[in-house]
Amino acid sequence: MLFLAPIVFVGIVGTHHDAVEHQLAPSLEKNGITEMAIPDGERAAIIKHGPGAKKVVMSLHAGGVIAGQLGGKGATRTFHLVIYDADGNLTTDLESPIGANGLTKGNIQAFEINISDIVASAPHTAAPARAGQPKVAKRKTAEVDDAPLGSSHADDDAPPGFAGTPKQSAPVTVAAAADADDTTAAAPAVVEKAPASHGDHRVHVRVGLLFGVVGRNLATDPNTVQTYTSSPIGTGGVAAAVDVGPRIHITGSFEHTLVMHTAVGSDNSSTAIGRAEGAISYDVVHGKVALAPVVGFGTRYFSIDSASTMRSPDTEYQYVMLGASVGTQLGSRWALRGLAAFEPVVGGLPAMLPTPSRWGFDVGAALEVQATSHVFARAAFDYQSFASSWDMKGGATDAYPSGTIAAGAAF
Repeated sequence: MLFLAPIVFVGIVGTHHDAVEHQLAPSLEKNGITEMAIPDGERAAIIKHGPGAKKVVMSLHAGGVIAGQLGGKGATRTFHLVIYDADGNLTTDLESPIGANGLTKGNIQAFEINISDIVASAPHTAAPARAGQPKVAKRKTAEVDDAPLGSSHADDDAPPGFAGTPKQSAPVTVAAAADADDTTAAAPAVVEKAPASHGDHRVHVRVGLLFGVVGRNLATDPNTVQTYTSSPIGTGGVAAAVDVGPRIHITGSFEHTLVMHTAVGSDNSSTAIGRAEGAISYDVVHGKVALAPVVGFGTRYFSIDSASTMRSPDTEYQYVMLGASVGTQLGSRWALRGLAAFEPVVGGLPAMLPTPSRWGFDVGAALEVQATSHVFARAAFDYQSFASSWDMKGGATDAYPSGTIAAGAAF
C-alpha cells in the first residue's frame, strides 16, 4: 500500500477564519490539496516563519504546506499567505489587502495562482540562498476588488464573504518573483490561540478493491512432492490503510483467485491461491525520498479440491514480514514505491512430513495516483517466493508472481 506526501492546507488564523476557509475550499479541492489540523502553536510558527517553522513543516511529511492569517478590520483587512515546499523552505510570502467584507474574486484568483505554483513544482524545491536561507518569491499583492463572492450585509465585523453589495470585479494581476535574494520577511502578529481547522485530519483511511492476476511455479527436487505450474489466474480482493499522524502507516489486504481449476487425472478440480497480509511501517526518512522499516504477518496458501494422491499437495505458509519500503513523490499526485522483505515461515501446512525448514522473500513495486482528495488508484507488481528444505531429501521453491490494480476512497 502506498502513502503519498500530499500538499496540505493547515488552516487560517484570525477573526472569521472559518468563513474564509469555506471560500477557499473549492480552490483547494480543485488542486488536490488536503486539509490537515495541527496544534495552534505549530500553525503560529509556520505563519510567523520563525526559527522553528522549518522543523514543523518537515514534521508534517507533506509535499508542501499552505497556511494563512487574517488581520486588520474593515477597510484595512488583510490576508497573509505563506507556502512552504517539501523541504521546509518558504517559497511564497504574500500579504494582500482584501475587501472590507471578505475575500474577493481577485483574492481568490491570486490564491489559486500561488497554490498552483507549489502543486506544479512538487516535489522539487528551490535551491537555498546565501547562508542556507531559502529564496522566497516576493509577489505583488493583488488589486483590491471589493466585490464579495456571496451576498451579505454591510457590517464590517461580519464574517468575510457575507456582507456588502456585489459589484463587477476588475482584472487582477500577479507579478512574477521579484528579488530572489531578498530573504527578509516581516513576521506578522499571530493569534495566540488559533482556532482549530474544521475536522481532525491527522488520521487518514483508505479502502479499495483489488483486481489482478497471480501465477504459481512450484519447482521440487526428485522424490519430494509433485511439481506445479499455472498460467496467470484472475484474482479479487480488498485492501485498506490507516495513517496515524504523518509517520505511522498500518496496511492490510486480502486476495483470492476468482475461478481456477487443475487437471487431476480425468477430473478438473477446483483450485485456490490466496493471500492475506497485515503490516505496520514507520517513516524514518522523509523528503524527496522516503524510507520506512516494515514489519507484519501474512499467510499464502494453495489448495486443490481433490483426494487424489497424484496431485501437488496443499500448502500454506504463515510468515513474518521483516523489510523496508522506499518511495518518492512524482509531482503532486503521483507516487512510486518499492518493497523488499525477508519472510521467515513460522507456521502453516507443510507440503509433506517431516515439516521442512521454510523461509521466503518478497519484492514489489507500485505506482499510485491521487486522482482527487478522496479517490486513489494504484498499479502494482509483486514477486513472492518460498524455499523449503527436507533433511537428506532435497528441497523446493514455490514462487508466486502477481500483478494488481486497485481503486478506492480516501478519508
